[in-house]
Amino acid sequence: MNHFYERNDYILEHDINKKFEEVLWMTEDEFRAWVIDMRETIVYAWDELGIPPRVGWNEQDIINQMDKIGSFPVHQFEMVDELTGKKNLIRNTSVVGNCVNQWFPTMMKTRINYTANSADGKSIYDHFADPELLEKVLKYARRHFKRDSFYHYSLPVKANDKENFIFHCETGEEWIERFEAKERQYNRSDYWIVPKKEEAEYTGYNEELKGQQWLTLNKEQVERLNIPDKCKTNIDYIESDNFQIRYFEYGQKLFPIGLKAFRVSFCQYAVNFPPLTAKYLYERYTQHIVEDESDSKDSIVIYDPSAGWGGRLLGAMGIRDDRTVHYIGTDPNTDHLIENGTSTKYDDFGKFYNTRTNRGKSLFPHTHSFQIFREGSECIRDDPEFGRFRAEVDLVFTSPPYFSKEKYSEDATQSCTKFGKSYQQWVDGFLKPTLETAVEWLKPNRYLLWNVANVKFGKDMMPLEDDSRKILDSLGMEYVETLKMTLAQMPGGNRIDTDTGLPKTESFCKVKSADGKKEIYLKYEPILVYFKP
Repeated sequence: MNHFYERNDYILEHDINKKFEEVLWMTEDEFRAWVIDMRETIVYAWDELGIPPRVGWNEQDIINQMDKIGSFPVHQFEMVDELTGKKNLIRNTSVVGNCVNQWFPTMMKTRINYTANSADGKSIYDHFADPELLEKVLKYARRHFKRDSFYHYSLPVKANDKENFIFHCETGEEWIERFEAKERQYNRSDYWIVPKKEEAEYTGYNEELKGQQWLTLNKEQVERLNIPDKCKTNIDYIESDNFQIRYFEYGQKLFPIGLKAFRVSFCQYAVNFPPLTAKYLYERYTQHIVEDESDSKDSIVIYDPSAGWGGRLLGAMGIRDDRTVHYIGTDPNTDHLIENGTSTKYDDFGKFYNTRTNRGKSLFPHTHSFQIFREGSECIRDDPEFGRFRAEVDLVFTSPPYFSKEKYSEDATQSCTKFGKSYQQWVDGFLKPTLETAVEWLKPNRYLLWNVANVKFGKDMMPLEDDSRKILDSLGMEYVETLKMTLAQMPGGNRIDTDTGLPKTESFCKVKSADGKKEIYLKYEPILVYFKP
């Protein structure tokens, strides 16, 4: 039996996967019925088939992706922050390794909290399953599918652009007249009219569309020109005197590309740690062990106090062949148990990697080992088996819970439940003992990497990064540097303050684009690097 889901053909081939024009032309009642049907279908696929609203890969594609990890040139992730001139950025834009997510379909059921009360959070799953969230989902679905806020299916018509928009035209009126006279008869493409004020409402606005010469219409032209009613389906919801023309080709299905809207807009969602970034960090911060001829040992022991959804486990399994690794992970989440609790999805995934990929099937196989503990990192030191590794760990690396920001499960052992009465109780009950164990179990002349950031709940800032540093400093660890792990660009996610010209997010850096022709701002998360002398 497979303990991972495969490509989401159920949703992709289901009747809810409409063509863009079908949704665009729906009446409000028809659209509401479609949204209700979509929610019910996605919940069924999630609960009964174990498939969340993501695309996924088939089994052979998963194997092919895993085979790329061992030889992937992760050193290319090192970049210079153009704001400081320091080479302390890690920018990983590859999807290689994301297949590990398919062992953990509950990832998108993680509730994200915007207050310190862990009972208030909502997950992406809740938005499909909770009847009280129907109106919110209708509002967002209308924005993203019926009005195409992410520009997935239709683009504003640009002046004098025959290649993308059929005709060379100087004005919107000329373009409409030529489309109706020459293109309409072929029934292969169409357009719709959007109020210009809509741009301010779209959360998914594409920055690259700014500064272009788009063809527009005024209110008098919209009323006078021979524009079919179906092309004006979206113009009544907002008062405007100026309109944009959005062009699209027929036949574009909403999904798979539209599945991204659920993760980007409905609410924040929990993400896995990028496996290739983990591999890069493992290799970089154990290199000195490999080069030290006096430091001989059978394997390099890596300890991950919060194993999460297996991203760092996969990174460890893919470490290059000049070292042998034993990965130790801890996590009390019972959602990860399989086979009546006798095993975990980590075990299933690790065995899959070691037996199904080229690492295990080659003429000279070289696989790494792993060991999963089901206790929390704040109390794992009491486990006799874990005790064998005291002062034997060669690298500690994790991304711990951000207090109650993410509620991974309803288990009483989850740190935000177990120590959730206050932030300080959580620091004293979870963060401090977790770090104390990590430092005590770490060998001298070794590194500890801690991916954590200060987190905001409403107007209150919880100083997670600052408190982690205070604890590590008090334990005699030496601070080395802070790496900046850049985050994926999201539509509308890098908003610029018009007064300062800088991003509105608190933690940002600047990198050169892939072609080197421009510089872009990116949000980042810090990774604290400490050394045990």
